[in-house]
Amino acid sequence: MKIIHKILLLLFLASSATFIRPALNDTIESRPVTGIYSLEIGRKNVLATYLSPLHYTGTDVGISGAWSKAMPFNPKKAVMSFDASVNFSNLLNPAETARMVGLTAAFNWGMSWRTMLTQRMQLTVGGSAGIDGGAYYLLRNGNNPVQAMAAVSVSARASLSHPFKIGKLDLLLRDEISIPSLSVFFCPEYGETYYEIYLGNHKGLAHAGWWGNNFRLHNLLSLTFDFGRTATMIGYRFNADTQWANNLNTKIFTHSFVIGIIPGGIGLKKRAPRIVGEKIYSLY
Repeated sequence: MKIIHKILLLLFLASSATFIRPALNDTIESRPVTGIYSLEIGRKNVLATYLSPLHYTGTDVGISGAWSKAMPFNPKKAVMSFDASVNFSNLLNPAETARMVGLTAAFNWGMSWRTMLTQRMQLTVGGSAGIDGGAYYLLRNGNNPVQAMAAVSVSARASLSHPFKIGKLDLLLRDEISIPSLSVFFCPEYGETYYEIYLGNHKGLAHAGWWGNNFRLHNLLSLTFDFGRTATMIGYRFNADTQWANNLNTKIFTHSFVIGIIPGGIGLKKRAPRIVGEKIYSLY
């Protein structure tokens, strides 16, 4: 019985060590996902000559999410990101006699490489691939009351981040810019109805896009307050989306105030770990 007892004890200790070692190794280097959940509200100006030669101006409301994580092959340099957004617009013509509404959505996945320009300032450079689309609907009688929009694009991305303190409060000032550079986008012929497209007239609908005929710029300037277990972000977003094809001109400019919450914080507020380990955050 004593021999059996010793054997069982050795098996228990061996199995415990097997399960404990990976857990300890995992905590040496962890890479939490940083998620930013935001509400955006602002002003939008739309010129869509497929629908009207007039500029329509009004409010734009949206929700967005951005998730990022340090990559396992080089966690202190490589960062993967994914973001998604949905926006609704309510617009009026200059005389306020006609209304246009819009619904758009966008999804992007990207990789960035980060480095320190100075002891405190971080630069990230990378790219992303994404898809976006939606429609603008002119609430009046007409043969072409809707302009559909769709694009698949590859974008160049960059950001600058600088942390600082006000008293005991940790803050991060960050500017992020994205420029879709190569794309394929949808645009019908001038005066072509969607019923004609439905009947089979598919010629000239897809166009290769670059800065000359599909220039777009998305910029977010933000200030993040890191409280430790959570963080709050406020910012200003400027989006410019222009398109020229088939003698149709589309120009969409949006200025938005952004407020977001980041569960888990961004890592500026250092907390004593329960066990020895390192957390590598993706935002800074």
